[in-house]
Formats: sequence, C-alpha cells, structure tokens
Amino acid sequence: MVGTLMSALDSSIVNVSLPKIMADFGASVDDIEWVITGYMLSFATFMPLTGWLRDRFGPKLLYTTALIVFTAASLMCGLAWNLSSLVAARVLQAVGGGALTPIGLAMISDVFSPKERPRALGYWGMGAVVGPTFGPTLGGYLTNQVSWRSIFMINLPIGIVGAIWAITTLRKDKISHAHRKPFDLAGFLFLSMFLVGFLLGLSKGEREGWTSAYILACWAVAISGLVGFLTVEFLIRHPVLDLQLFSYPIFTASAIVTFARSVALYGGTFLLPLFLQQLMGLDEIESGLILLPGALIIAVVMTQSSRMNEKLGPRLCCWIGLALVAVSMFLYYDIDVNTSIGMGIIAPTLLRGAGIGFLIAPITAAAMNAVPTEKTAAASAMLNLIQQVAGSVGIALLGMILSNRTQFHLAVLGNAIQRDAPVTVEVTHSLYYWARLLGYSSSESGQVAHALIVGHVQSSASVAGFEDSFIVGGVIVIFGLVAAALMPKDAVLTEGEPIALE
Repeated sequence: MVGTLMSALDSSIVNVSLPKIMADFGASVDDIEWVITGYMLSFATFMPLTGWLRDRFGPKLLYTTALIVFTAASLMCGLAWNLSSLVAARVLQAVGGGALTPIGLAMISDVFSPKERPRALGYWGMGAVVGPTFGPTLGGYLTNQVSWRSIFMINLPIGIVGAIWAITTLRKDKISHAHRKPFDLAGFLFLSMFLVGFLLGLSKGEREGWTSAYILACWAVAISGLVGFLTVEFLIRHPVLDLQLFSYPIFTASAIVTFARSVALYGGTFLLPLFLQQLMGLDEIESGLILLPGALIIAVVMTQSSRMNEKLGPRLCCWIGLALVAVSMFLYYDIDVNTSIGMGIIAPTLLRGAGIGFLIAPITAAAMNAVPTEKTAAASAMLNLIQQVAGSVGIALLGMILSNRTQFHLAVLGNAIQRDAPVTVEVTHSLYYWARLLGYSSSESGQVAHALIVGHVQSSASVAGFEDSFIVGGVIVIFGLVAAALMPKDAVLTEGEPIALE
C-alpha cells in the first residue's frame, strides 16, 4: 500500500506545480507538458512487463527494486537542473511506478485467500484511489509553502522506509528456473508502439487538432502497433500480455466494468478542478480541499467493501456504485459560478466517493479470484493497463466534448445577442452609465461595457460546456451499468477455471 500510494500520488501531484517549473526553467507550455506526458507513456509502457518480470525474478525482488528505482528517480527529479533532466527523471520514475501497483495487487492476491481478498484489496485500494485525489492539494501546498522540488523530495523518507520494510517483511522469493518463460520482445515492441501512439494522440489531440498530421501519424503508429501485437500474441506460446485471461468470463466482465468506470471517473475528476479554478476563481489548495471529503468517503467505504461484497455480491455492488457515480455527475447539470460549494459541489463528490468505494474492491477481487494463482500477476497488469488507458480516454473524450460544446454555446449566445439588438443596446447603455459613475471616460466606459458583455457571454458558454460534459460522463457510467450485468451475482470465493467465451 505504501508503494501504491506513492505511485498513485505522483500521477497527480505534479500538475499544480507546472507553472512554477515553467518559470524556473523558462519552458513553454508545449515543453512542460512532457513532464506529465513522459510519465504517462513510460508508466503505461512498462506496466505490461510486470507479469514476466515477476515470474523471472520473483515478486519481492521486483517490488523492492521498483520502489528503490522510484525513490531514486524522485531524488533526481528534485535535483533536476533543467527541463530535459526533469523529463528524463520522470520517465525513470514511471518505470518504478509502473511496476508498483500491479505487482502489489498480485502479491496481495497471492498472500490472501479468495475469501479474504476483498477486505485486503479494500485497504490496499485506498492508496491507489485516494492518492490521486490528495495529490493536487498536497502539491499545491508544498509548492506554495516550500518549492516545487519538495513534491518529489517528500517521496524520499517514505520510499526509504517502504524499501526497508519490504526487504525485512516480504517473504523470500521462490522461483522455479525450470519454468522460465522466454521474453516476448516482438509483442512488447508492438504493444509499446500501440500505447505510445494511442496515448500520445489522445493527450495532444485537442491542442494539435484531431485531423492534424501529427495526430494522424500517432493513430497510424497506434493501429500498426495494435495489428502487430495481436498477430504476434496469437502466434507465440508465451505472450507479453496473456490474452487468454479473457477466456474467464468473470475477468472479462470485470475488465469491461473497469474500463467504463475509469473513463467516467478520470474524466469527471479532470473536469471538476478545472471548473473550480477557471470559472469559480479558486486556487489549487482551495479546490483540493473541496475534493478532500469525497476522498475520505472513498477510504471509509472501501474498508467495509468486503462485507458489502459478501452480503450483496459483486453485481449488486457494481450497480449501486455505478448508480451513485452517475447520479453525482448528473447533479452537475445546472452547475454555475454561483453554485453552493456545500450542496452544489461537495455533496455530489460525497456520492461519487461512496460509489467508487462500492466499486473498486469487489470488481478487483472478482477478477483476481476468477483466474488461477499463477495468472494473478498477468491479470493484475492487464487490469491496471485497462484502467490507465481508459483514464486517458476519459480525460481526452470529456476534454474534447468540453471544448466543442463551449464553442457551440458561444456561437448560439453570440447569435442571440445579435438578434436581440434592442436588449443588447439597453444593457450596453446601462453598463456605460455605471462605468461613467465610477469615473471612467466616455471612450473607456464604452470599452468597459463591451468587455463585460463579451466576458459574460464567454463565461456562460463555458459553464454550459461543463454542464454538457458532466451529463455525457453520466451517460458513460450508465453504459457501465449494462456491463455490470455480466458480473457474478454472488461473491467469487474460489479460483476459477477457464471457460470459453461464447
């Protein structure tokens, strides 16, 4: 849980510090984005290797090494002397981070019996889910009170204690050299092509233009990588990602629900802080504190997830969780800059937190219990990869909807102002009059009146764009409700046998 918390925290803690890093290094917006993009690409690319590395070197050595690499790279990030060194250190940091979560999940699945796994995963999952929520708040505070370098240095004592704890506590690896699997280099390279092309295209699409040569090249690389990867994986005996996992129906159902949940969850988490800071004028710390109660609810509900799973079963837990998340997003259908922070903003985040608490552990436990023990590492890597890709899809999709709907509403409001010329003239005269009373000159008063009208139109269009985006996110979660019907009705307490999908 310590390693998972560090890895998850660093996926979001850097975002609020980017302006300070830009100022220190004199970097442009396009350049500074590689601090985030480099971590994301390295994280997703290295994650599929954890299954093979675990079989080759053992879970204890892999986990401890990943934790040490992550901690050492955090030190390098804190000591970075220019942007290039920071990006390189972030890529190395993600190599360690990409292994921590899936191998941690696999170790828990190995240590605890199928009956105990939901409770263990409920506690462990707090690190994976709560970490990204606390990231912006902690990052904003450290950046403002100390420096941006402190957001990386804070990992050092935690990482050192965690590594010593792992070395002294985790049981000794037992590796069967007789059953070592060869490394699927071709499959890994094709998979890396797909992930890099796909994730890079998603993250840069809005900025570069979805039909630009750059993005079309990303799609070409992604499609070529996917075709090559699928071809290789079906032809060789020991693939880098075990696609036979999808022959277990419960695992397949868990993967589908995980994808739908992650698209909406990451997309919604991306939208709300953006609204709070851009339209309501709150800073990073204030917006982080508003999100904090929702994170605490996640922690509380997840500790009780095993009992809920045993009483209600994974299917009902999924339906309840997804319904709560969907309702929380639909409640933002009329959000605006005057919305009450308590009932209008925080209350829906509490619903979303409770919904997430219902979802994570039952889904994960059902998926891990549905496959044999020797496949837990591969299953863990697959689930985490699906979550990572789905999260990127959610952010890109809702970000694109936000941009397009804002432009749509801007055009509609602009046309309405032109059609209602008498009203526009009346409002302009009123604003002009008040500007004159405040001491502006005649020409300045006209400019002030025009600027206020334009600003109000732009703000209204942005608010409407956010409202539409939250509604789309809620609809995506509803599709997840349909997929949840494939989940087992009762808790899966024994390891599954392969069943061919029909």
